[in-house]
Amino acid sequence: MKIFTTLLLVLWGAVLLGVSSVYGQAKAYQAQLAPVMESGYYNIELDNRLVGCAKDNFSNLRIVQQDTADTMEIPYFIRAVQPSSKETKMIDYPIFQRIEKDSINRFVVHNPEKREIKDFYVTINKADVVITASVRGSNNGEDWFSVKQKQPIYTDQTSSGGEATLFIGMPEGHYPYYEIELVNNQATPLKLNKVSTVVDTHTYGQFSPILLQYDAKLTQQKNKTTLVSFIRQPQYYKLNKVSVAIDNPQDYYRKAMLRDSITKVAIPLTLSSKGSNEFIVEHVVVQNPYIEIYNGNNPPIVIKDVVLSALTRFATAYLHAGKTYDVIVNNEITEIPEYDIQHFKNEIPLLLPTVKTIDFTSSELATAKERSSETAGNMNTLLWVVLSVVGLLVVYICYQTFKKLGK
Repeated sequence: MKIFTTLLLVLWGAVLLGVSSVYGQAKAYQAQLAPVMESGYYNIELDNRLVGCAKDNFSNLRIVQQDTADTMEIPYFIRAVQPSSKETKMIDYPIFQRIEKDSINRFVVHNPEKREIKDFYVTINKADVVITASVRGSNNGEDWFSVKQKQPIYTDQTSSGGEATLFIGMPEGHYPYYEIELVNNQATPLKLNKVSTVVDTHTYGQFSPILLQYDAKLTQQKNKTTLVSFIRQPQYYKLNKVSVAIDNPQDYYRKAMLRDSITKVAIPLTLSSKGSNEFIVEHVVVQNPYIEIYNGNNPPIVIKDVVLSALTRFATAYLHAGKTYDVIVNNEITEIPEYDIQHFKNEIPLLLPTVKTIDFTSSELATAKERSSETAGNMNTLLWVVLSVVGLLVVYICYQTFKKLGK
């Protein structure tokens, strides 16, 4: 009897294993590359759905050339997440509302993109004067707030062409309007030529919005809590930035939590009328996220928009003109690729032409389907074998039982 029970357990385990092999099918994610006109190295901007479905080390990502007799794998390497190159450039601002009277120059510069600004460079005609400067900021061009108290400023007289540059340093901010007042120790105003600032431009470390978009129709109030919802997507995403736009007439300070019903993440956030309400998070995997905003006994804040963004990732590879390439993420791949290009990536320029991935698709792997079909056929045979063996065992046990009763 013990032999019979053991045999049944073994056979049942085999059946369950066969069932799991039928339903445990792998997925593949694929995007094409826009064609290139010249052969050379390119930075391939990866669709953030590919990044979200790839492993953290990108070991299951492959670039293949499809228009060959056999699929050819193309060596590549992933550019670093943090900015690998940084350039600085001067940006000139338009000048409005000029007031020039006696020893005073007062004017307004517009910062429509709300760039983070921590200094201004004001170009004037050279003059033998002592200059003080003060700065105010405004969100609407009407209500002004002090940014920099009146202080003497540094003047660079080395500029050519009869010009000098005034350096005005201040606490970093992002007001759309700045009012600058210059006061000199003479009785006449300065000759103002232009106002500039220095900004950093990054080649890498950029953010791009993901397809998980804010859904105002599903956002609701429940138990003193605002539940912010997003349009659900079938793929995973690696989330790196959350930007919340709030339209509230009064000051607010609210605790919030970013959650995901599938990946079970929980990231604390703090929304404040004194902050930018932009939050950097560390490669959080999401598919069905939502945000809980705790209002307490306060009226709910008004959500204008919420933008979820991912770091834009780049793969660098040598592409041939006129060839067709696909970028594939294959969940069945377990081996980390070994490419010679990894040893030369520091010699390949950072600033390369960029090509984007297009036509993203996802599907079950063909090999998985074939294996599933084959496994299903084998299961039918296995089930018949199991039933036959069990039937023979039942007949044998009945025979032994009747034999004992006969005695």
